[in-house]
Amino acid sequence: MRHWTRHFVYFQAMDPANRLDPSAVRRQFARRALRTGHDGFILREVEQRMLEHLELTRIDPGAIVDLGCGRGHGLRALQTRYPQAELVGIDLIEAQARAAQLELTPPRSLMARLRRASAAPAPRLVVADMGRLPLASSGFGLAWSNLALHWCDDIPGALGEWHRVLRPGGLVMFSAFGVDTLSQLRAAGAVMMPFPDMHDLGDALMGAGFADPVMDMERIDLTYASARALLEEVRALGGNALRDRAPGLQARARRRQWEDRISAGAGADGRISLTFEVIYGHAWVPAAKRRADGAATVEFRRPAARG
Repeated sequence: MRHWTRHFVYFQAMDPANRLDPSAVRRQFARRALRTGHDGFILREVEQRMLEHLELTRIDPGAIVDLGCGRGHGLRALQTRYPQAELVGIDLIEAQARAAQLELTPPRSLMARLRRASAAPAPRLVVADMGRLPLASSGFGLAWSNLALHWCDDIPGALGEWHRVLRPGGLVMFSAFGVDTLSQLRAAGAVMMPFPDMHDLGDALMGAGFADPVMDMERIDLTYASARALLEEVRALGGNALRDRAPGLQARARRRQWEDRISAGAGADGRISLTFEVIYGHAWVPAAKRRADGAATVEFRRPAARG
């Protein structure tokens, strides 16, 4: 059962703090890449809702970059919507990028190649940090990112990079987990990574040079048959990547204690609720795009000659 509310807000810029360890994030996602049988319901659900948001936007992007593309589900959906666009997927983990490349590479039969003769090339996959992109400036019309931004150790810096690779008039569209995500686990005593506040993300978009940011938030409550099933879903999304996390593995007794505390919150039907606060954001690059060094281009024109 899911409940959701939405709020549309416009904000000015402010710098949200982050305490994530980039090397720990990399390790978490390298382990996640090996879990081929579970991709997380919430990832696909939020992706679908982002695509519905995109339906309301008229844009001919030309080139699209998917930041944190995982196994390429979003790339495939974007390829269907924009069949002539050039697509680039960015992922931190090589195994994920390889899996996405295999998934998105067209069939090799003669007839399949003939059917695709007039289509755009298959998406290009690049292993890179989405906050430090090995891409040329102003090369893309759409930057897309599904539930990845909150994993950046420098969110304002990442948004600055996304602004850099977008051309004037380009669009950024993203989703991220917000502050109330996994609140039941925090209440049970779990040490959790901090999630950004919607206000701070709106501020950071403005600070990065984007114009007219629109922030949209909804709360999704999922229910699970057991604490173990709930924790399995959470584990598929990542783990503890805090700089000050406790070293070593948590003892089994500690895990059982968490499961008992989580189970104590079950409803009358025996199911356990878990909250995800999902933030959606989109913004445009102004026609007079600010340069990477923070300066803006000013164009001077001679006045028209009087007849």
